[in-house]
Amino acid sequence: MKKIKIKINSTKIKAFHMKSFFELMVGLMFRKEGNALLEFKKEGKYGIWMLFMRYPLNLIFLDKNKKIVDLIKNVPPLSFNPKTWKSYYPKKKCKYVLELDARKRIKNNSKISIISLQF
Repeated sequence: MKKIKIKINSTKIKAFHMKSFFELMVGLMFRKEGNALLEFKKEGKYGIWMLFMRYPLNLIFLDKNKKIVDLIKNVPPLSFNPKTWKSYYPKKKCKYVLELDARKRIKNNSKISIISLQF
């Protein structure tokens, strides 16, 4: 799994770059912290499920041009509360999903750019 640097407005963050079927299926499960950029082969309405997550995420759905098409803030990990038993889908098709630790601030009009594919 490769690591990348992402710039959100003027803030730089590190993230895992996940592209394989297995990486996309597992995502950030079981980790105590971190961010991930999930890259799918083609655009679609991909769902994110918070199974075995340990912290809340901001889900940022990006189109093929890396423009934000949807943003779901502060998604809680799956718990015994049935309200957490759901998948989260974008309103429009996306090619990328940025799973960002919810403690990081993000706005709908944020500019996101991939700085480097390895660090």
